[in-house]
Amino acid sequence: MEAMREAPKAILFIGLQASGKSTFYQRKMSEYIHINLDTLHTRNKEKQLLEECLRNGNSFVVDNTNPTAAEREKYIHAAKAHGFFVEGYYFQSILADCILRNRNREGKACVPDKAIAGTSNRLELPDLEEGFDRLYFVRMERDGFAVEPWRHNGAI
Repeated sequence: MEAMREAPKAILFIGLQASGKSTFYQRKMSEYIHINLDTLHTRNKEKQLLEECLRNGNSFVVDNTNPTAAEREKYIHAAKAHGFFVEGYYFQSILADCILRNRNREGKACVPDKAIAGTSNRLELPDLEEGFDRLYFVRMERDGFAVEPWRHNGAI
């Protein structure tokens, strides 16, 4: 008798620039394939890597801002069509905190404050109805990260 194989995971990060997404990936999820526009540089390379993960059943993390339901939909739809379990991680995105962290980045390219503010203006809280199987809320803390199950009550 063959053991049931766990479905591969598609994990989407959601949050402003400098909200801790890439650091969280490095510390907590580096076993998954990293899909990130900052490192891949083009949407075409991102699409190729995503298609390869889907085709081969490799779990992956989409480490971009993914601010709107419409932007998240392409990843969720493709992952669901290939039998992936889809998780979302919403990173607490307080504009002033993200701007300050961005200004203090070392060895990384800072983004303009206007870019962070622009993303903040478009940021939509995720919802299970988008197709997520599970959602989490992530908050940066002095010693790392706190991760809680998503309990959207309109005030996060």
